[in-house]
This record gives sequence, C-alpha cells and structure tokens, in this order.
Amino acid sequence: MIKTSINELLRSYSRKPDTLKIWQLSKDGLSAREISQQTGFKFNKVNSALRRGREAKILPPIVKSQLSKQFGRQTYMRLGSISSICAALSEDQVNWLGNEARRLQCETVSEFILELVRDAHANEELNNG
Repeated sequence: MIKTSINELLRSYSRKPDTLKIWQLSKDGLSAREISQQTGFKFNKVNSALRRGREAKILPPIVKSQLSKQFGRQTYMRLGSISSICAALSEDQVNWLGNEARRLQCETVSEFILELVRDAHANEELNNG
C-alpha cells in the first residue's frame, strides 16, 4: 500500500523533515533532478531519500519506460545496451562502425546509432507518404 499524504507519513514514520519533503514532492510528480533544483538539496541526498521511500513502499517503484506507442497499443521492449550490440558484431563490423561514426563526426557509437535510426525512420516516412 502506498501512503498518500505527508500527514500520514509523519504519523507512521520517524523521518527527517527533509526526507518527508522530498517524498511529498515526488508524490506531486517532480523528478529527482527537479526536487534537487527546487529545494537546493544535493542530488545524491534526494536520490537516496527516494530510494528509501521506494524500499519502504511509501513511494511507488520506478516504472520501466516504454519504447513506443503504435496504433494505440503499447509495445514494451528491453532496451539493451550499446555494449551488447558491439559484443555481437565481428571485429570487421566494429571497425566499420567506428570508422563510420568518425566519418560522420559522431562522438559516440550511440550517437551514430541514433542517426541511423533517425535516417531509417525519415526514409520510411518519405516512402509511405
């Protein structure tokens, strides 16, 4: 059960006022970074308080992000990592990837893959009208 009000939290838990404020701001929909900026608390303090709140079931767990919504249906998929992509490529393919990324003046492999996806999507949009 997720507790909803700050007064309920004060009655149930002996927590510092800063922690309770962080929890309430999180319940109000602010991100950890926004809470840090609004309160002036260090990001690590905010993040730690949010983690403790989730562990105590005072705050809801972090929801995995969804990749896309297509035709009104939600498609959920694990994101994976750039490292797993590179590990599955041959040495020649990794060299090609690095050379192409440099040729296009990309600073990272992820930036290069981002450009590949954007180009492929734009081409599909053009072809489909």
